[in-house]
Amino acid sequence: MDDKVTQTPATEAGIQTPQEPVTMEQALQQAEAHMEQNIQRGQVLKGTVVLVGNEGVAVDVGAKVEGIIPFNQITEESLSEEELKALLKPRDQVEVYVVRVDLPNNVIVLSKKRADADHAWRGIISLYEQGAVVDVQVKEKVRGGLVAYLEGVRAFLPASQVDLKRVGNLDTYAKQTLSVKIIELARKKGRIILSRRAVLEEEQKHARAKTLEALEVGQEIEGEVVEVTDFGGFISLGGIDGLVHRSEISWGRFNHPREVLKVGATLRARVLSVDTERERVNLSAKALTSDPWVTVSEAHPVGGHVRGKVVGLTPFGAFVEVEPGLEGLIHISEMSWTKRPKHPSEIVKEGDEVEAVVLRIDPQERRLSLGLRQTQPDPWKELPDRFPPGTVVNGKVTGVTDFGVFVQLEPGIEGLVHISELDYTRIDSPTSVYKKGDDAEVVVLQIDPVEQRISLSRKRLLPPPMPSEEEVATGEPPRSERGGDHRRTRSKKQQHRNSRGSRGGTERGDFGQHEIGATAVYNQYDASVASPSSTNVKLGDLYGDLLESLELGEEARG
Repeated sequence: MDDKVTQTPATEAGIQTPQEPVTMEQALQQAEAHMEQNIQRGQVLKGTVVLVGNEGVAVDVGAKVEGIIPFNQITEESLSEEELKALLKPRDQVEVYVVRVDLPNNVIVLSKKRADADHAWRGIISLYEQGAVVDVQVKEKVRGGLVAYLEGVRAFLPASQVDLKRVGNLDTYAKQTLSVKIIELARKKGRIILSRRAVLEEEQKHARAKTLEALEVGQEIEGEVVEVTDFGGFISLGGIDGLVHRSEISWGRFNHPREVLKVGATLRARVLSVDTERERVNLSAKALTSDPWVTVSEAHPVGGHVRGKVVGLTPFGAFVEVEPGLEGLIHISEMSWTKRPKHPSEIVKEGDEVEAVVLRIDPQERRLSLGLRQTQPDPWKELPDRFPPGTVVNGKVTGVTDFGVFVQLEPGIEGLVHISELDYTRIDSPTSVYKKGDDAEVVVLQIDPVEQRISLSRKRLLPPPMPSEEEVATGEPPRSERGGDHRRTRSKKQQHRNSRGSRGGTERGDFGQHEIGATAVYNQYDASVASPSSTNVKLGDLYGDLLESLELGEEARG
């Protein structure tokens, strides 16, 4: 039996076909040697747990000696020796990694955790190549990101890849389970980089396409305000953000969209346009409310009183918000009956609540004219009754110009003494008569309440000049009078009396009573009016003077 020769085919024994017949013992030795030679460092083998001892776990991997798994090679977790011993039991099937082979000394060192890592890496590489989404549990927060374990292998999730926007505080993600993708892999370096942002972007892309497909122009939507900028606000529509431009937020006035829109608030809006290629959606919140300019004439008729807030000042007036989206202008000329402000801020301030009267409405041009002074009685209407022509008043000189002097009758009410009404003699410069701040006694010639102008005279309170002998002989009016006042000629009878010296001169009261009764034409404010000397005296008045000089005037008229 021992001498019997057994020939084993190469395909069965796994060895080369012998040139000569071998015994059974030789065949067993050759097979054992071949098996021992196949166990090499770096192999991953399957074995059976034989014994759990004090040095480690003995595993039968098919060699003539069992391999040993040291306790520190069982798992990556930090466990006590008792816990490690409880992980494996005899007859358990286990996959191990050959760390070292020393058959002459009957030593084979194995590692379960390295085998687990090798198995995990093969799975991780497959997931990376497929671009699969996997769930991982965050173990801890570290500098620059989060640490998680994928198939038992340590992986890093950078802070920039945690969310669509960079997150400042990562503590809230600790111990959470997150869906991630592998975006970078280097097995030799043991580096695995994860990204949750890639998963969110993918989800957002699908949601965006679905939302764009469902949106239609004119559709009313509701969403959360997620961002407010200088040019408007962005509303989340589910995978895509729609823009409400600042011009479409409200009919009312505001300085910045943040005054109207708040992040986190819910907003209703209407879809204005959808660009599927550029993935842009334009919205309008004010489109859901009526345009106040459509009903402005009915809501605020001309002549009606309105209340509003001063929202802006310009050199030419103040803008008042009557209601959101409806603003009117109070022109600087409509702010006061008596004051002449250089800037509206002298009358009103931004933020003031004012009452005004509607003067004009132009819905097409979106213009509303308001008046502030119309809320108060017009002092100019009663001025002619209080200061009829011929009234002598005392006032302060408020201004001196080349063409006359302005005199204040009462606060806010001024009249003009034209240069031709300063004296009977020619005045080259009004500054030679008055200075600003001087007291002036003048007489009212005419009041125009519509144009808000008052014509005054100083010379009508002065005694008229005496005519020369030549003027008496010819019957002409005094030279100073001919060159001074072209608007009225003194009574011919009074000239005759003066030339005869019947009263020895005219007193101020008599002259004023006679002369002030004449009608005055108001054009004194225009400095371009021709000088009095260039105006022709009426022909009838010249004939009257001639008759008076010949003492025939009364007889001829009788």
